[in-house]
This record gives sequence, C-alpha cells and structure tokens, in this order.
Amino acid sequence: MSSKTKDPKKIKFDIHVGIKLRNKRVERKKTQERLGRVLNVSFQQIQKYEKGSNGLNCFLLGQLAEFFKIPISYFYEGFNFRTYESDIQYTDKLPEININNQIRNEKLYPNPNSFDQLPDQSNDTMKIVSKLTQ
Repeated sequence: MSSKTKDPKKIKFDIHVGIKLRNKRVERKKTQERLGRVLNVSFQQIQKYEKGSNGLNCFLLGQLAEFFKIPISYFYEGFNFRTYESDIQYTDKLPEININNQIRNEKLYPNPNSFDQLPDQSNDTMKIVSKLTQ
C-alpha cells in the first residue's frame, strides 16, 4: 500500500467517473464481470472504479468508450474542473439490477411478472375464507 496521499480533487473526479461508469453499465445491462473481461481486470477492480476508490487511466477510459460505443467525453460531462464539483445528483445513480431491490428497479426495468401486474386476489381469498367458516 502506498503512503502517498491522494489529491482530494482527484478523488472527486474518480467518484464522478465511477458513477458515470456504473450508470452506463447498468443502463446497458452489463455485469461487472463482463466489464472486467473487457478491461482485463477483476470484477473487484471494477467495483473499486465504480466507487471511486481507484481511478481509471485514460487508456482504460478509451477502452470503455469503445466498448459502450460512446464518446470518451461522456465520462467528463458534468464535472467542473474549475470548482472540482460534479453535477451528479443522488437521483442520477441508477440502481443495480438485483433481485433484492426489485421494487426500486421496477420503474427502470419493468417486470411483467411483478406484483404490480398481478390481479388483486384479496377479494377472492376473502370469499373462500368466508365460505369455509360458514
């Protein structure tokens, strides 16, 4: 581990790029493992990039831009290099596609088998229960 401290300005940029990377990955429905294979790194390294713990170098950003078929400027959009602030809001962070957060994903990735699509059967259940108790 390096004893060198990281520049706070670079940390802000790394977090910004990580959020942009994660949003694009989730939007395109790619896994961290898939991105890891593209960059020839582990999925754990992709996690670190997405959290902003580690920064991506220009070459890797270029590979990602090529993979997603987007301009490399996508990763820089919304970051102000004068103030070192990002314009990304909490609501701009897309939720991971995961069975454990199905409710949060429902608005972004509608599931035809979701609870919202099922007919309300509470009345039918009540009718059956009332017949059984009579």
